[in-house]
Amino acid sequence: MTQKEIQTSLGPILTKKAENLYELDLSNLRIFFGLSILSRSLAEEIGNQLHTVPGDVSFTYKINPSINHELIDMHIQHVQVHAKAGVLDDWVLYRSQFEDDLRIVLGTFQRQSIARKLHPEFYGEDARLNPSIALLFPFSEIDTNIEVDYQILLERVQSSITSGDFFLRITIDSSTNSGLNLEKLPHEKVEEIGRRTYIAGLSKISESLANSIMSAAQKGEKFFEEENRHFSKIFEQIEKTPFGRLTHINFYWEDQFRQHLLSSSIESALPLMKKLFLILEDSEIATLIKDGNTILAKLGRADVYIDLSRLDRVLNFSFNKKRTQIDASFYLRRMQLLEDIANQKNHTLNFEGVHLYLIHHITSEIISLVETFRRLKAKTVDVAFVKYGGNIPPIYLDVLLDIPTEQFYMAGLEFKLTQNNKPYYGVSPLYSDFSKHQAFKAKLEEAKFGFYDAMRYLATYLFFQKLFLIHQSNDKVLLIEDGGYIAPILNQRCLENVSLLDFCNEFWIDCPTSLKSRSLFDFISSHVIGSVEHTRNGYDRLVKAAGNENKLALPAYTIAISNEKTKEESKEVAYSILNAVENTLHGLGKVISKRKIILLGSHGNIGSFLFKYLIHGRLHESNLFVTRVDLKVNHDQPFEYAKFDSVAKSEFYDSDMVIGVTGDSVLKQHNFEDWILNGNKPGLFLVSGSTKTVEFADFNDWINQLNMSSKPFIDNVAVTLEIDRILDPQTQMDLGGRFTFSFIKNGSSQTKVIYLLSDGSPINFLFFGVPTESMDPIITQLTTASLGMVNQFHQGKLPAPKLYAIDHVINQWGEPL
Repeated sequence: MTQKEIQTSLGPILTKKAENLYELDLSNLRIFFGLSILSRSLAEEIGNQLHTVPGDVSFTYKINPSINHELIDMHIQHVQVHAKAGVLDDWVLYRSQFEDDLRIVLGTFQRQSIARKLHPEFYGEDARLNPSIALLFPFSEIDTNIEVDYQILLERVQSSITSGDFFLRITIDSSTNSGLNLEKLPHEKVEEIGRRTYIAGLSKISESLANSIMSAAQKGEKFFEEENRHFSKIFEQIEKTPFGRLTHINFYWEDQFRQHLLSSSIESALPLMKKLFLILEDSEIATLIKDGNTILAKLGRADVYIDLSRLDRVLNFSFNKKRTQIDASFYLRRMQLLEDIANQKNHTLNFEGVHLYLIHHITSEIISLVETFRRLKAKTVDVAFVKYGGNIPPIYLDVLLDIPTEQFYMAGLEFKLTQNNKPYYGVSPLYSDFSKHQAFKAKLEEAKFGFYDAMRYLATYLFFQKLFLIHQSNDKVLLIEDGGYIAPILNQRCLENVSLLDFCNEFWIDCPTSLKSRSLFDFISSHVIGSVEHTRNGYDRLVKAAGNENKLALPAYTIAISNEKTKEESKEVAYSILNAVENTLHGLGKVISKRKIILLGSHGNIGSFLFKYLIHGRLHESNLFVTRVDLKVNHDQPFEYAKFDSVAKSEFYDSDMVIGVTGDSVLKQHNFEDWILNGNKPGLFLVSGSTKTVEFADFNDWINQLNMSSKPFIDNVAVTLEIDRILDPQTQMDLGGRFTFSFIKNGSSQTKVIYLLSDGSPINFLFFGVPTESMDPIITQLTTASLGMVNQFHQGKLPAPKLYAIDHVINQWGEPL
């Protein structure tokens, strides 16, 4: 065996083909099904006899051909088990361990290198030259979890009834007081048990995954992702191997393999799938993969590349073609304007020596922005990702987690539900390692915050961790955010002369002892250059913090009301909102053209385009009346109002969709109660197109109160509330919450349903957000404003601590107009 060859526990040799690439040919590997079921059945019978038989355990078990037909094919018809009285006296203490050990014994059939010694002719050996020998498993020497005093002998014995048939004899014997005459029994001691971690229930696991992959292929997809959910059998088993805890298992395939799947039955796909997971049982192979190597498994009908990604959290199987591994440059090339800035075309500015702290959505455009920051020599980049709903494309995480950890850190939230179906947000496990922040994570979990509060606490906490980390070096940080999570409250508290310790206590931050006497303003002004804001919500919060005098603690640039943002981007945001609404409705078998819509914020940048696109395209000519509500309305008239409570009751009761783009919770509890009791439609869809989750915050608060009540009432009417999820019937994508109210009114039963799409978060981010082509100039403007502020800092020319809006006070580079 050369250095490039490794003997595996499966039998075939693992061969090194290139740097970090090993090949394993399992084309001829014999696959067995039902061995775990057989071992469990034997263990149950052993347990039964220990409780009912006063003496030795001894029985013969007839093999079920529908479960273990491979053993029947090998002419093994029975299993005979024997254990002397006393050997298993401590059974109750180590029953689980014993069942695992019995599974190891029978699992030997899957290990060709050892199984051929027990059953030579069925593994290509000449039985006359290499007769069958027994296998001895010294578990008393090997088991480390629980101290045991037994060894198990496995023999293949000729049947005395049918010529050519065999039975398996399993003898469970004491290791310290053995009754076996091993000196006269040809046997081999199996001492490599530690090289293998048996995955229990592998046949069922393989069948489930094969079904899922074939279902995805039938839909025309070339990817399937299995997520680690609670009580997931496959992840629970893999966690016992060197792979440890995984978050996902991903399967990739090209069209040729998809066609093969479409023409295959589940029975023909099962052996291939089981071979893949048998590979994982070999501890040496698993360790090689864990160390960054790729295994090319040749399975006859397919070649499969096996590797890990995302900080070893995701296991990948790529059929017939190595999965495409792209980097952030791939996304940046799609944004020509931003790429020119990243490559310093027509400018010489950079972020050298400065740390950047970014709060933004996790989209391909922001991956491009992170790459731009790195190309422009940012010292480090930390990101608090804004993530409301929908699924993060796996490739995004692959790209981000490949960035060196010494230069990049990221965190984010995930949507959760309490046992009472109350939605809240906690720290997501998908991003960078969060283990050193367990105390904060636990507090956030306990708080059960909605999205905005949870995001503000997370972003602020991590921002200050960064500041404390760089404190001794006297480095500087630039804050760049989308939504005003940190800058407004930070400026406000500085202007209020709050101490650093009090601010830290407010946001669950451990303040270093050496800094407890510092004022917040003194500490922040010595480490933070300023902030750059993206959104109108963030801009409004900064305006409020600055007051009439426009006074802040730090200079703040904003692109929120630039010409590009207010005119061009608003059009695309409106389109993306309607596109997401239609996709969601289609999953429910509904269409937008039939909806009676109330539009909140109808005269704003986004709202005005929403109204235009609804009237001139999305709604049918017989349904062109949209009720518009906006504070900019001067005189109320039918279908146009300044305040929601002024809306005509007939319009409200006939409505079945509310789209809000105000950034405020306009509808209150009494509005929802009124619609439920008096509305004419069976369902009401609530759609948010504004940032964060405030658009229907009052609805969430009211639902939580109702849900906590043992006897909920609406205006003295008893109601029954059922809460469940809206799932797309094809993709099973989670589209939001469904709230069903049942009650008796005027002697008749009534049911009303309110659908909170995307759980009240911006619905366009449930899908693709705004297309890259439209975001390119916006993200470019965010970058140039940031470069401009850093350049002014380096030159000692930072402006006074006020709010500066691009196209109104400064240009896109932060220079005065």
